[in-house]
Amino acid sequence: MARTVLEKSGALIGSNEIIEALKNRASTTSGKDVLHEMKSASSLADAQNALDETEEMTGLLLSRPDFYIEPCEDPSPLLIKVRKAQALDGTAIRSFLPILKNGEKISLVFEGEAADENHPLWAEVPSCYGLASLIDESIDEDGVVRPDATPEIKRLSQAVNAIKRSIREKAEALLKDTGVAPMLMDEYVTLRENRFVLPVRAEHKSHVEGIIHDSSNTGQTFFIEPKALIDLNNKLKTQEIELAREVARLLGELSHMISEEEEAILKIHEQVTRLDTISAKARLSLDLGGSRPIFGNAIDLKNAANPMMLLENKSVVRNSMSVSTSTKVVIISGPNTGGKTVAMKTIGLLSLMARMGLYITAEEGSQIPFYKSIYADIGDSQSISADLSTFSAHLVNMNEIIEHAGESSLVLLDELMVSTDPKEGSALAVAVLDHLISRGAEVVVTTHFNELKIMAQSQAGYHNISMEFDALNASPTYRMVDGAPGSSSALAVAEKLGIPSSIISSARLQLEGGDERIENALRNLREQKIMLERERTETQKALEDAIKIKDAAQKQKDEIAEREREFSKNVKKKLSADIGRARREILEIVEKARAKSSDRGALIEAKQKLEKLADESKRASAPIERISRNALQAGDNVYIVPLEKTGKAMSKPSGGKIEVIMGTWRMTVNLTDVVGTGKGTAQQSPIIVKSISGPRRDSSQTPTIEMDIRGMRAEEAIEELVNRLDIAMDGEAEKVRIIHGKGTGALRKAIREYLVTSPYVADFASEEDAGGGDGATLVTLK
Repeated sequence: MARTVLEKSGALIGSNEIIEALKNRASTTSGKDVLHEMKSASSLADAQNALDETEEMTGLLLSRPDFYIEPCEDPSPLLIKVRKAQALDGTAIRSFLPILKNGEKISLVFEGEAADENHPLWAEVPSCYGLASLIDESIDEDGVVRPDATPEIKRLSQAVNAIKRSIREKAEALLKDTGVAPMLMDEYVTLRENRFVLPVRAEHKSHVEGIIHDSSNTGQTFFIEPKALIDLNNKLKTQEIELAREVARLLGELSHMISEEEEAILKIHEQVTRLDTISAKARLSLDLGGSRPIFGNAIDLKNAANPMMLLENKSVVRNSMSVSTSTKVVIISGPNTGGKTVAMKTIGLLSLMARMGLYITAEEGSQIPFYKSIYADIGDSQSISADLSTFSAHLVNMNEIIEHAGESSLVLLDELMVSTDPKEGSALAVAVLDHLISRGAEVVVTTHFNELKIMAQSQAGYHNISMEFDALNASPTYRMVDGAPGSSSALAVAEKLGIPSSIISSARLQLEGGDERIENALRNLREQKIMLERERTETQKALEDAIKIKDAAQKQKDEIAEREREFSKNVKKKLSADIGRARREILEIVEKARAKSSDRGALIEAKQKLEKLADESKRASAPIERISRNALQAGDNVYIVPLEKTGKAMSKPSGGKIEVIMGTWRMTVNLTDVVGTGKGTAQQSPIIVKSISGPRRDSSQTPTIEMDIRGMRAEEAIEELVNRLDIAMDGEAEKVRIIHGKGTGALRKAIREYLVTSPYVADFASEEDAGGGDGATLVTLK
């Protein structure tokens, strides 16, 4: 059947080679068959879904190297047989094993990945309830029923082997019998018609009593079953018939089991085939080092390479190409054998691969439009046969493309309208491009026509790309120069290849005039573009290097900070353990002191021991100092070491002290007890704060510390209370007044439950009604 213009175009840019590469990476025959007939997606949504599958499979292959689909055959022909109640042989039954094992493996993988029906690779694989294990235990790798497949087969196999040993022993005794040995052609026992026989010389065949089963080709040897072996051979035959019958019964049962699971097996094979084709796409994408393409509104390829050259392990020069969304025609020009056709094929093949759900051979972030159809007219010797490389054949191809190409089409035209008069050819080329644009197609064309190069430089919708030529060495570099036309450099190449200088000079004289001025102008423009591109590349590289240095410095800074935090945490853990032990010792001292008398000195000594360890712990866990203490300003962030809380400085340090605010608490603390953690701003608006230590009610009253904990959570309130009791034991205060409010009574209850256990508390009670009643608790210290 004649190929369509799309099929011919795909073959020209390398689709057949990509399909072949995919088939080589498939494991199943059905997977290879599906890939052989593979078509590219007809819609953007289908292409995105296919890419989702490839992306997920790529990730699965990288994270689960053990995931591999075993080679297996299409089970349909064998299932037709079992459906008709035909028993399969061992080899046929064993062929179902890879399919069943693939199904089990797929189920395990999806369980491990916690995938569901929304996962792009999700496959609902039915279970055949141990059929794979039964087949494997019953039939060996050669398709032979195992001798221990069932208890009966095992018994019969052992019986057969025992009889064979008896026959051999008796036969070997005959070989050594002095009356029989001289009549034998050789000292061995062999089989004829599955019965043990002896090789007897022809002249002695009547001297050996038994049954003749066969003779040698020369007639010199007769194979005789001696009378002494007949009964044993008969017994062996009987046992072998029973064994064969039992084996046949097992094969029939296994065949029936397979027929019972026909629907499940077909479903498993369907999913195995599907995942095998996706796996082939993912493996090819990984082998080519590709990235997922982004479907955009214009071509934007980063460091792209031709996939065919990579598959053939050829040296590749990667190129980037980016055009605006308004570009409809890309003109690629430059020297012969300079890479124009390869560059054009690369664009076409990457577009086709993206539609097939394959990664493209370009860097991450590369974009390419979704072209519904791709047409190509490429007339190089590698693509079409010699009899089609004429101008007429070229026009036939062009006519087919013009007829079919339209909206969302990509058209690739190699050396458009060559092999004819250059002026007429260039005029035809311009007309063809205008027509294709009017139909909504996008075009990539290689050319030597100056008219096309000039049009791309001056007309909207056209974009020039040239292939760089090293004039010094008179050879192409295969690098693209974006936005500039290229020179054919025919004279430079001819001169390098040894064409006489007189001819080269004469040719240059022929070029004098308009064509030469055009070439010079285009060359100057190209050289400027090359220089700008190199400068841009160097600037970009410098920027990337600077970003890398910055990122490395930040990473190092983060690592150091993390190590410091970890060190501080470990120190604090150790000190906390020490404090725990010390606290237990102190409690023992307190209990002893209570037992003896109200020994305030003993309590203070115990408390000082505990505070020393606590202070070490708090200082070890304090954050790194960012601002020196003497440089602190109002508004700076600080960490109050004894309280292990953050706050803000309310003033500059003065007299070794500094005023700080912590939440709603305002206090004056020793400068050595704060750590400056960061610059801040001075507080502009007035703040209502609660005073941690209030003034004595009057000089005649007992020294009292007052603290207002209304609005606090119980845990916060108890923590504050512990701190205030510590301070009170250091000073002259003998009482602490705690204002907790009445409310629900929960805060009052929590505070008083703690006070019962505190070693510092002698007594406590509700305030008098005038002082707050149940809304406050007055604590008397020991």
